[in-house]
Amino acid sequence: MSPIAAWAVSLAATAASTYALDVLAAATGAGLVASGLLADLGHRSVVAFLLASYAVWMSGLRVNLRANGSLLAATGTSTNVLSKLAYDITRRRFGNEPAARLTAAVAYTGTEIAKEVPYYLAAFGAAVTTDSITTDEALIFLAGANLGAAFYEAALARLTRTVLDRARGHASFDTDWVPAEYLTDYYRTVEPDEIATIAFLVDAMRHAERDQPILYFGTGPTLHHVFACAETASEIHLGDYLPGNLAEIQRWIERAPGAHDWRPFVRYTLQCEGNTSPTDDEVTAREDLTRAKITTLVRVDARRPRPVNRSYPTVVSAYCADSATNDLATWELFMRHITGLVQPGGLFLTAALRRCRGYTVGGKTFPGADIDERDLRAALRPDFEPLHEGIEVIPTAQHGSHGYAAILLCRARRA
Repeated sequence: MSPIAAWAVSLAATAASTYALDVLAAATGAGLVASGLLADLGHRSVVAFLLASYAVWMSGLRVNLRANGSLLAATGTSTNVLSKLAYDITRRRFGNEPAARLTAAVAYTGTEIAKEVPYYLAAFGAAVTTDSITTDEALIFLAGANLGAAFYEAALARLTRTVLDRARGHASFDTDWVPAEYLTDYYRTVEPDEIATIAFLVDAMRHAERDQPILYFGTGPTLHHVFACAETASEIHLGDYLPGNLAEIQRWIERAPGAHDWRPFVRYTLQCEGNTSPTDDEVTAREDLTRAKITTLVRVDARRPRPVNRSYPTVVSAYCADSATNDLATWELFMRHITGLVQPGGLFLTAALRRCRGYTVGGKTFPGADIDERDLRAALRPDFEPLHEGIEVIPTAQHGSHGYAAILLCRARRA
């Protein structure tokens, strides 16, 4: 959607939603007074009911703020034009999605609070100017208006989520992603795609600069690729967009009860390194070394031109950009930002799902960029050139179980 169209839609949505809110809130308030249901309450009880109605209203508003944030991130439109203005200014100035959502929420909330003023003026103005309306009736009207507004906010949030779901046809990482489901579905055993990927990474690490920090960009809640670099890196920095994924990694680092068991993947990594029969002690030693080398967990956002405020001699980004969007242009943007973190002469290692439009996690389908080796080669040029065999295409026969049948593996060096 073009910027002009996004503003036009937001203005129209703001006008429509404001009208709907006013009608519903006023009707609910007037109806509650007319019903006489609360006529026998004492003044203190009426005040308590009013305060409780604000709590209900805030609950509905909170749900709508989350939905509006998702709408802004996905489409650039909003049901509150001031919220969109705050979001756009913050994104443009700071390039920070969480900050943009926060300012959008503040602007939205401020607007909704301002809409309360006419109700107070009308209710208490009527109570002062006429004997037919008492102060308690004015308070009951306000409480009813709050309840109507709460219903409106919740209904608008539901409508927003429905529109988003139909528009994208995929589950949302912000609301639908569950790290535990991903680990259960994909990492109970070393599956064909990871048999190839881990072997590729072990070989590629022989070409990485030793005793330097290595960045893994878009780790998800996983560590299976990280064990391959433990002996090479001076430090390991792990970045992901979702705090829940980083929390899952932190649980493993801290040896928390119930943390995922990565020992089968460690064992296979050691086998790829030439140790045909790793002992349990050797597996534990590699786990301990990896824990010691992981010094940084950082939240990253590939939409930002500089997702991390430094560059690295080696960057690994496996199944990240291609598994975060169904839009080719967005994937290309993500790749440009991620590869921009590689130092001149540095090594970039990547893996991607080939021709995957969506992959399943916990019965939900998340987006795939539907790329192939030609797309990957074009995204890397002119700054990178795939080394040696170029881009490998590895059949995995996992279409039925996960939604893809092949993967891409690539080792490239920055000019």
